[in-house]
Amino acid sequence: MNIAIDFDGTLITAQQRQMTLLKAVAKRYDVEIDVRLAWSLKREGASTKDLLANIGVEKAVAAQISIDWMHDIETPYWLSLDTLFADSISALEGLAAKDVAMTLLTARQNEYLLRNQIRQLKLAKYFREIVCVSPFSAETGKSKVLKEGPFAGIVGDSETDLNAAKRANVKFWGVSMGQRSANFLRTRGAEVVFETLGKFEKEFCNILPR
Repeated sequence: MNIAIDFDGTLITAQQRQMTLLKAVAKRYDVEIDVRLAWSLKREGASTKDLLANIGVEKAVAAQISIDWMHDIETPYWLSLDTLFADSISALEGLAAKDVAMTLLTARQNEYLLRNQIRQLKLAKYFREIVCVSPFSAETGKSKVLKEGPFAGIVGDSETDLNAAKRANVKFWGVSMGQRSANFLRTRGAEVVFETLGKFEKEFCNILPR
């Protein structure tokens, strides 16, 4: 059994890096951000640019903040804020014990920094392969990898993973502690959503493709 597992928001936290950086970038433009509100909007599907507009930031300023945010989001300092979810390691160990072959499939701008982060978090040993696609064409890139695998499915926290799975005709198993809420994923067509990767691992044998 081969499965793909997303990285940001699935194995590691997404909120702290994204929201701390957003607040810092917005401050450059004299814009104060309620990060709790911003994160709740993002969890329900808003892009960074859209959530800024939704909280009253002028359109041109929102666009510039969004550009600056994207430019800085993968720099080493901000990446250092990422932490593993509490049950990520136990989930990976549990899947490995079930003889599940795992590929880490994620979208990042900088593959070198991604691989460095994975080494620092001591995750590499759990994956037979680490595949990085462009965040600017993540759905297309991930679906191509899923088609060529072959994979039974992908575990992920966003509609990008969901849509990639649909395009590749494989299963999508959602987790809801990351960038998108369970409600949002279900409204986009996700049939199975777990709170965390650990809860997915515990139910894995019950949700195998038939």
